Amino acid sequence: MITGLDIGTAFIKGIVAEEKKDGSLSVVTAFKHPSAGVRKGVLVDAEEVAAVLRELVLDLQKISKKAVQNVFVSFQSEHVKSHLSQGMVAVARADQEIHEDDIVRVKETAGSVKLPSNFMALHNIVREFFVDDIGDISDPVGMIGNRLGVSTLIVQAFVPHYTQLLRTLERVGVRIGGIIYDPIAAGRAVISKKLRELGVMMVHMGAGATSVLVYEEGKTLLTKTIPIGSAYVTNDIAIGLKTSIDVAEKLKVTYGCALARAIGKREMIDFTEMDASVRGDISRKLLAEIIEIRLAEILDLVDNELKSVGRSVQLPGGIVLTGGGVKLPGMAELVKSEMKLPVQIGFPLLSGMEIPSPTYAEMLDDPEFATAVGLVFLGTEENESVKSSNHFGAALKKMIKNFIP
Repeated sequence: MITGLDIGTAFIKGIVAEEKKDGSLSVVTAFKHPSAGVRKGVLVDAEEVAAVLRELVLDLQKISKKAVQNVFVSFQSEHVKSHLSQGMVAVARADQEIHEDDIVRVKETAGSVKLPSNFMALHNIVREFFVDDIGDISDPVGMIGNRLGVSTLIVQAFVPHYTQLLRTLERVGVRIGGIIYDPIAAGRAVISKKLRELGVMMVHMGAGATSVLVYEEGKTLLTKTIPIGSAYVTNDIAIGLKTSIDVAEKLKVTYGCALARAIGKREMIDFTEMDASVRGDISRKLLAEIIEIRLAEILDLVDNELKSVGRSVQLPGGIVLTGGGVKLPGMAELVKSEMKLPVQIGFPLLSGMEIPSPTYAEMLDDPEFATAVGLVFLGTEENESVKSSNHFGAALKKMIKNFIP
């Protein structure tokens, strides 16, 4: 079994899937539970988070003890950094044929860079390989060359945030299969290979943070977290309309629109429906204006990230919006207007999953579940990679043994 666990600011979402003999995945259960102790995607109160997770772990163990023994967890923080790195090694064999061990060595070379104090390498993502300085190679195994090079994107995590997450999960009985940066998991679920080749930006908006991920020619170019999410829209509504956070959230979900010009001036909302203690109507257009102003601010920060890599208004694949914060009506139109790029809402690509329950099928066909779905897919790929590596290691030991008298 493989479990994807997305610990967000507002909700904890998860999927337990079983890997079949043919390599396909079958969803055993899916869940969405209110979160606690998380701010801007970061654990700020370990006790609160642990209390929520203990309940979830007990529920999962009732399904199967294996449901908490191979868990892939999302990691989110505005303090995650990423930068490009390169490595180069000489091909080890006399016949100059490139093998798996050469790939391991060159990745280690690219990853052996000096990191800032109290940061660790969370991911070392291969962008492309070079054989004798000729690049754009995705798999050099079996090729002939003198030198093997690689370009990677190193994603760095702030160690205290990482260890806080790790220890909290271990404390409640979760056995971790891997910890994956949130936008990388979401991108795996919603961005097709075709869009990666064209060049695309994913914008993943949660309650506490908005993440971006940029692909160009199939290569990961940039990933970043902006510490503002859809919860800030709710806060603005509460302040602007002088109401509580709970009522503001209801107004946003029930009557909210990301594009103020799409709402007529005479459209009114009966405030009593939301809060029995308040009488009178409020303008739905005013509500939309409050929402649009905050979203436009977030999109401006997103565009700044594109400008930092020189790709503003220059991605043929456009923008894929995903996450719980992008489900407001008019969201795609607003982003298209602000960013001057084609826009689509990113639903998880579920073709690799068998979902026997219609309830779970409906739950997972939602941008809010992008990260959880991506965690399961990446967890499966990681397990396959480990199996392949173990097989290679066993074959190597057998070969060496044959040469020893």
